[in-house]
Formats: sequence, C-alpha cells, structure tokens
Amino acid sequence: MAHVRRSYTIVGIDPGTTIGVAMLDLDGRPIDVFSSKNYSVSDAVARIISLGKPLIVASDVTPTPSMVKRISSIFSSLVPELDESLSLEEKIALTKGAGYEYKNAHERDALAACVNALKRYKKKFSQVQKKTPAGVDVEEVKAQVVKGVSISVAIDRLISLKQENKEVIKEERLEEKKSDDKSETILKLRRIIKQKEEKIEILEELMTSLKAMDAEKELKIRGLNHKLDSMRSERRRETAVIEEIRRRDNKIVRLREELKEKDELNAELKIILEELKGKRGVKGGKRIKLIKSFSHDAILDAHRRYGLKKGDIVFLEDGSGGGASTAELLAKKGISAVIYGKELSHFATNTFLAFSIPTFSIDDIPLLLKEENGDFAFVDQHLLNDKMKEWKAGKKRKEVILFR
Repeated sequence: MAHVRRSYTIVGIDPGTTIGVAMLDLDGRPIDVFSSKNYSVSDAVARIISLGKPLIVASDVTPTPSMVKRISSIFSSLVPELDESLSLEEKIALTKGAGYEYKNAHERDALAACVNALKRYKKKFSQVQKKTPAGVDVEEVKAQVVKGVSISVAIDRLISLKQENKEVIKEERLEEKKSDDKSETILKLRRIIKQKEEKIEILEELMTSLKAMDAEKELKIRGLNHKLDSMRSERRRETAVIEEIRRRDNKIVRLREELKEKDELNAELKIILEELKGKRGVKGGKRIKLIKSFSHDAILDAHRRYGLKKGDIVFLEDGSGGGASTAELLAKKGISAVIYGKELSHFATNTFLAFSIPTFSIDDIPLLLKEENGDFAFVDQHLLNDKMKEWKAGKKRKEVILFR
C-alpha cells in the first residue's frame, strides 16, 4: 500500500451561530466551501482534517475571532492578523472568478479570508515555483516559506532530506541483495510498517480532533461554571433582598403597633382635653387629679393619661393597699399633697412624711365636686391652703422640739 501524503490547505473561517468554512490548496484551487448552523469546533476540525493539512487558518476580520484562533492552535497553523477587516466590496472582489462558488454570506466571507491569505503569499509562491528544481516537492517548499524559512534554505533542506532518503533506499536494496532468502520477509515487514505509519497518521488526526472536542467541552464547562456563579450571585442577592424585605416588614409591624398605641393614647388625651375644656370649674375650688386606687399600676396609668408633675394635688379614692414603695413612687412625681378616701397605711404615711408631703383625709378636706367616671375632683382652695399651712407649722414645731 503506497503512502499518500495529505496536501497542505489554506482554511478560511467565518465563525458564528452559522459557521462558514472554505478550503483552498496552495495553488488557490477550491477544495471545499460549506456552511452549517450550530456547527461545533470539533465538527469543523474533523471536516478540515479529512480534506487536508491546514497550513494557514484565516479570518476576514480583525481582531481574529477566538474560534479561529482555537482551530489554528489545534493544527499549529499560521494565523495572519489583518490590519483592518475586509470590506464587503473587497470580499465580493476577492471571491469573483477562479471557479469560486458560495451559497451565502458566511461561505463568501470564509472564502474571501482564504483568498486574501493566499494573496499575501502569491509573489513568494510564484518565486518558489520558479526556483524549485525538478524532483523537489514544490508544495513542501511553499509550506516551509509560510513558516518563515527562506526559499533557498527550504530547497536545500528538502534536497538534503531527499538525498538521505535515497541513501537509505540504496542501503535497503543492498541489504536485500545480500539476503535474497529474507527479501520477501523484509518486503512484507516494510509493507506492514507503511500500513502502521498510515494508521499512526490517522490516529494522530483523530487525536487532533479529540483535542478540539476536549477544548470545546472545556470552553462549555467554563461557560456553564460562569453561568452557575452568576446564578449563585443572583440567588445571594435575592436572598439578601428577601431578608431586607422581611426585616422591613417586621419594622413596619412594630411601628404600626406603636402607632396604634399612640393613637389610643391620643384618643384618651383628647377625651380628657375635651372634658377639661367643658368644665368651668367650681367657684373657689381647686382642681385635683384623681387616682382610683393606691397601686403602682393606677399611679402609672394616671401619669400616662394626664401626667403627674411637681406641685400637683392628688386624690386617692382608696388609700388602703399601698405601702412604702407605692408611696415613694407617687412622691417622686413631685406632688405637693395627698388627699385620700380610705385610710392610708402607717408605712405610706411615714414615706410621704419623709418626702415632706402632707396627707389629708376627705374628712379634713371634703370634696366639693367629683366628676362621674372622671379624672378630676375639686376641693375648697382656701381650706386646702389653711390645712397646708397648719401641716407645715405643725411639722416645724415638731422639728424644733426634736432638736432641743
């Protein structure tokens, strides 16, 4: 089986959802022009391999698209970088004549990339054609020139290689003559070796194709990982937004509860204010604040409703039940005097006394008026003043006696 060397090709690629691929030989003759939608890199590589050995992989635009670079790297092919992208007019002009045919813009652009790349080397290839002596592979010289080797050096290398091959063949023939009895075996072995070499080349091509597939899959994996990272980031952002919404909802609920409490308090205060506005008072009377029972809760409720401040006179409807701590709570509001209904405890009386707050029963200072279910009552102003003076004078006498 004779070993057939694969010809060098120039490949033009127009990447995209629909890929366009064109292939020329080094003389500019079209080998293949095709396009396909959703064509993968590995598919393109497999087809390119089946039709030749890519020497140049070209594009019609600059910068060179990444897909073109990836395919060229698989074949270790040259990628000519354009100074500027080819215009539509240039592409149409490049693909006219010379047996060039295409079915769509993708194929035209790929073919234009091929022809433009070949055009760059047209003069060099013409020189190769003239300078290459008979018996030397012109196509191989062109390939060497594209790779940057001068024409003369390329020719010398190939002549030298050809001479070496001749000497090897000569030696092999001498060996065959010396060993006639083994010649048939040697020929068989050589045929086997050639077959193996061809298989190796096929396997190498397959390996190249597999590498392209791996590269494509790796690219897809990177893309999917990037997409996954984006989705995770988006999920984290959504979670943060949901958490912020939940936090704000809780705050809104809390503020609504506070607002409700304040509205209720305002409603109560409005009622009290309306009551105060509607009362003309009692002639000669002093308005005093009413606390229904002598307990912490009742004191705090009265303070919340209309405030207990310095100088207030309070009336405890029921003075029993409160002890020293209850009396201290009320005393610390700064009140001036306490009038009580039911009798105060001994502990409460002593506590008020310690804060210099006089206490009077309603027998001492009778109520002139008590509002029905109201928060205020009235006592005689003059009587209250007299009782306060008496209490202060009595307290002073006791202090004088105590310090004698």
